[in-house]
Amino acid sequence: VMKKRRYAGKTVTLLLVFAMLASCLTGCGKETKEKNVYTFATWAAGTELQEFKEVIDKVNEEANGEYRIEVLSIPSDYYVKISTKIAANNCPDFFWMTQELVSKYAEMGALADLTKQFESSETLTPDMYYEGVLASAEYNGSYWGLPWIANPMIIYYNKDMFNELGINMPSATDDWTWEEFLDICRQFSGKEYKGNSVYGTIVDGWPNIETFIWAGGGDIIADDGETIVLNSEEAKTGMGYLQTIVEENLSPRYAEVASLGDNNVWFEKQRVAMYFGGMQDNFESKIAAMDESEQFEIGYAPMPVCDDGGAWSFDWTASTVMAKSLEGDPTAYKALEAVTKGFFEWKVAPPVKDSLDNVVNIDPLKKDAMDTIEYTMQYARSANYIPEWSDINDKLWYNLYVSMLSDAGFDYKSQMDEIQTYSEELIKKR
Repeated sequence: VMKKRRYAGKTVTLLLVFAMLASCLTGCGKETKEKNVYTFATWAAGTELQEFKEVIDKVNEEANGEYRIEVLSIPSDYYVKISTKIAANNCPDFFWMTQELVSKYAEMGALADLTKQFESSETLTPDMYYEGVLASAEYNGSYWGLPWIANPMIIYYNKDMFNELGINMPSATDDWTWEEFLDICRQFSGKEYKGNSVYGTIVDGWPNIETFIWAGGGDIIADDGETIVLNSEEAKTGMGYLQTIVEENLSPRYAEVASLGDNNVWFEKQRVAMYFGGMQDNFESKIAAMDESEQFEIGYAPMPVCDDGGAWSFDWTASTVMAKSLEGDPTAYKALEAVTKGFFEWKVAPPVKDSLDNVVNIDPLKKDAMDTIEYTMQYARSANYIPEWSDINDKLWYNLYVSMLSDAGFDYKSQMDEIQTYSEELIKKR
């Protein structure tokens, strides 16, 4: 699965791609080829690609010649190449898409509307999914993909560090507040562990900005997909938690993080006590492979609850989408459904309610995390993404998040007001 990225990410290139697509014919076609042979584009590469192919091979075998899926690996510039193919009327039949782009591609007419087939299916229906996951494939009252993975955020923590420094650990399932989280971070400030100064947590553009905005009970875009709510007091309260982390040095300084590598390395090298991670992060196998003197016991806790008590764990999800040219095709949908169900036995965590037992089967090292995983899946959700998200995201990253990380005294509230106005103007242009 694609790794977590810092928030700046891919949006600049995507803006250029979207502009190109807008000038092309609406719709997503495909070249003439053998009937019931479908191309599946994936960003998987290396070991993940081999595992992906094994899933596809099993699906093809069980299809008994009714259809066949062929693999197209696009390990770099994935969305640029996908969009180029769409513009050239050579769209893959199936392809992976992360949640923030579904509405954009649906609006452009590139994706098949799966609603009728999804709701009438006898084997995979909307009510089988966790509600927060399912929302990632919805736009304008329709379903545009079948979610195949969920990766909600949890807190990983270093049990040995907590014990050595005499700090009480969070529970695996109980609710705790952001103020309680910050208070634990404060207890680590100025402490040394294994000869190094340590921090309570690490924030460097991850977790994503939605996490903090939700923390105060706010949001960026309302459920109606039209109303921008970034300037609410609740959203600003949430961003205040981020300012506290920066202001009180509860995390390594933004400019300092790269000195050890990526942010996860700070947790692996026991320099931070708590890490915001996806439940599929592989700290367990990494630590098991370390020299015994460097190993430590991992604890798990849910994310702190939002101030309004709402769903509080950001859930990175991805769906398999289908080319517009195949909309309503029963054989293509059957193949899509079969491969989606195949993924449920491959990746942590499957996005359907009855699949929790699969987690330990897929990754036995996640056994100790299961209480937290089961608890978190009930409260995890996608954000309300809209076609203008790439533009809004750029402003949130460059004008707000990075500025706050770099300057504890940054006037984030005024900047949120400015991004609110900018976003409202985007909506008016629809």
